[in-house]
Parts: sequence; structure tokens; C-alpha cells
Amino acid sequence: MMVVGLGQAGISCLKGNAGLFYWVDLRNHLSSNTFTVEMVLWKKILHEAGLNISPGASCHCTKPGWFRLCFANMSEETLKVSMERMKAFLHKQ
Repeated sequence: MMVVGLGQAGISCLKGNAGLFYWVDLRNHLSSNTFTVEMVLWKKILHEAGLNISPGASCHCTKPGWFRLCFANMSEETLKVSMERMKAFLHKQ
């Protein structure tokens, strides 16, 4: 469900076989390839979409634009709402 929802929002993610989060690729939504701009995007997602996904820099990711999207302990309905918010946010950008 999550991979399909992310794909429909135009977001690719790394393939995995188990876990509690996805690494999602939002590099094409950065105005420049820096961790400073990654933080700007994170704040916009937090305040405009109401979603708190972890910027890669906070998880020691070596490339800007990757975010950790945790789906642990969420109902299917909450996940659907989250995907709709992310899609709406990205379409406005």
C-alpha cells in the first residue's frame, strides 16, 4: 500500500523486504543539492502538509533529499490520509 501510494505521488523509494520505515527520494523537490535546502523542504512538509518525516541528515544520510518515512504503529486509514497529504503538498510545489 505504501509503495503504491508513494509511486502515485511521484516518489520513489528504496526497495526493502522488512522494516518500519521507507527511505523516500525527494531530491527532485530540492532547489539545490544541499542539506540546508533539505531542511527547508522538511519544514515545509511539516508545516504545510502536517507530516513529520525525518530529513536524511538527521539519520546520517550522505546525500541530501532522502527522507525517512516511518509507518510503524499507524492504522491503514492514517496511512491513506498521510499519502493524500503528501500528494497534495507535492502537487502544489
